[in-house]
Amino acid sequence: MRSRRIAKIGIMSLVAALPAGGLVWAQDRPTLSFFGAPGMVDMPVATPMRDGDVSLSVGGFDSTARAAFSFQITPRLSGSFRYSWIDEFNPGPEARFDRSFDLRFLLIEETDRLPALTIGLQDFGGTGIYSGEYLVGTKTFGRLRATAGLGWGRFGSRNGFDNPLGVLSSEFDDRGDITTGISDTGQLDFSDWFRGEAAVFGGLQYMATDQLMLTLEYSSDAYETEEDRLGFEQDSPINLAATYRFHNGLDLTGAWLYGNTFGLAMSYTFNPANPPAGDPGPGGPRVTPRASAADLGWSLPAEPATGVPAQAEAGIAERLAAEGITLVALQRQGSTLRLHLRNDRYYAEAQGLGRAARALTGVLPPEVETLVLIPMREGVALSAVTLQRSDLEELSGDVDGAWKSYARSDIADARPYRADLSRIEAPRLSYALDGYLGPTFSDPDNPVAEGGLRFDASYRLAPGLSVKGQLRQPLVRPSSHEPPVGAASPDVPQVRSDAGYFDDDSDLEIRELTLDHIGRPAPDYYSRLSVGYLEQMYAGVSGELLWKPVSGPLALGAEVNYVTKRDPDEALGLGDYDVVTGHVSAYYDFGQGYMGQIDAGRYLAGDWGATFALDREFDNGFSLGAYFTLTDVSKDDFGEGSFDKGIRFSIPLSWFTGEPSRRTFDSTLRPINGDGGARLQVSNRLYDEIRQGHVSELREDWGSFWE
Repeated sequence: MRSRRIAKIGIMSLVAALPAGGLVWAQDRPTLSFFGAPGMVDMPVATPMRDGDVSLSVGGFDSTARAAFSFQITPRLSGSFRYSWIDEFNPGPEARFDRSFDLRFLLIEETDRLPALTIGLQDFGGTGIYSGEYLVGTKTFGRLRATAGLGWGRFGSRNGFDNPLGVLSSEFDDRGDITTGISDTGQLDFSDWFRGEAAVFGGLQYMATDQLMLTLEYSSDAYETEEDRLGFEQDSPINLAATYRFHNGLDLTGAWLYGNTFGLAMSYTFNPANPPAGDPGPGGPRVTPRASAADLGWSLPAEPATGVPAQAEAGIAERLAAEGITLVALQRQGSTLRLHLRNDRYYAEAQGLGRAARALTGVLPPEVETLVLIPMREGVALSAVTLQRSDLEELSGDVDGAWKSYARSDIADARPYRADLSRIEAPRLSYALDGYLGPTFSDPDNPVAEGGLRFDASYRLAPGLSVKGQLRQPLVRPSSHEPPVGAASPDVPQVRSDAGYFDDDSDLEIRELTLDHIGRPAPDYYSRLSVGYLEQMYAGVSGELLWKPVSGPLALGAEVNYVTKRDPDEALGLGDYDVVTGHVSAYYDFGQGYMGQIDAGRYLAGDWGATFALDREFDNGFSLGAYFTLTDVSKDDFGEGSFDKGIRFSIPLSWFTGEPSRRTFDSTLRPINGDGGARLQVSNRLYDEIRQGHVSELREDWGSFWE
């Protein structure tokens, strides 16, 4: 008890000793540790990254190399995914590939008087090699930044003492042996968190110049696992590092570690809200003062079906096409002109609407005052956005024009607005050829991504009905020429763990070939029916129904699929395994770019469970998120990883180039591809397509209306 009391007093004294000083670094990004998370060398700091920051890091020393991805999900919450390579990790001479996740939460922000205080979990869902928990405080004094913390697990293995949390319950006193508790299951070991002995760590960081940072760290990690498995020796708990910081977000670090070895690390930090191409700013057509109708074809007899002269309609279509907008249908009634439009160029529907509205002012007669613009995707109307021409004229050039134009617009359901969509909409062929790069479903111990050429084509047979296909020609693809990862249990069908058979050669692949129908069966409802080769590994029938009001944050959906496994040796061949799978889904827009999703139902292996996901989307379309799936497949039957989880992201091509484009780069990083919780991959699920033209998304993107 006496040692526990002394430890508590010591920690309180360390934190209390950091109450004063300036905040020179308060708004700056922290350095990243060799684990790829905010830290000094091996120990964490309390200072978070800036809201929305993303970091990519690589580093290594001796027989260990690590690559990490970190994301500041909210101003207080951040997460990291780490991929580690450890040579000759006993037992056995082969290298070990280890995957782990971290979570950090900022309890107290740094102020003039108080230090930042953060609680964190390291390797909380991995194999346990690096597992540990901590409570850490960091305070800035001009150019000096001091950190002190209390750690458990790995962070409590050097000079440990009785757990201070033992005063709450004796259960906090015991923890499994961190050297023998390593497993392949990756389960969440709640019973070990903040358990066992605790230890103190800390360090100092000094800004020698605006770009050079020096670090001295006392590590509370005894590196017992490395000593036990690698014959690793630690001669000193003191680590030293020097970090050179470039203004573009790149950091280079050299460190003297453990008193006997040298390490190097590199990290790059960026914020998705600030694309490398920069914000485009105002652009596109200007609002044209009301012109005479005589020279625009409006004085000619109007077509009975549209109320618009054919010559005037042709002029409108030509003017919109110059802005990347396709005129699908139009109808004039007095001073109101209603147009169904398809945005073929801009990622944000709000930007397409703004371009269309301004372009129209140059080809409309003076008496047309009200514009009803109806954006469409996949042959269905998403919403009806009503704008007044006089508002466009008044707000053009207004510094608050974006906000004011949104406030004066009206956004409603478009289903009441009928139109003859067959005149212009069908038939239509579209195609694109570009490259692709991304991870495969193959062996997770072979983390190299594949890349090659990708050809997409779509032929629209009728409004809402189309044939789509995707071909891929791999040019770079890792292959060990060994059997793919086997199922963890004979009781679980191999539905993803044998994916290596589908990735083991470089032949031309028919990834998708489907007949799709998208419809609107009732107000606020959307439907999808897809038949054919739905994804790389499965073919069959997929049906979906989505309830999604134009306004409101909630959407509900249901999907049912009957699929058969494809034959990996034949382009269009089918195998013997078939299954009925499906889910009910709930989507919720929390605002500020945060999207939540829950899918519950039956997965490809016949298991039942639910997937929980949270994504953050930036105004420019860049999105990052994470998910996890729990089903009735036990962690032992699932095998390595214990349950399905991953990080997913979507990056618009325009984020890189600054040029308008609807193309995106989408990928999901999974630590393991197990059979439990495996879901059918359908590329055109309704929610992400439909919400682009609804109130919440239009509101978020309305800043691009005048671009």
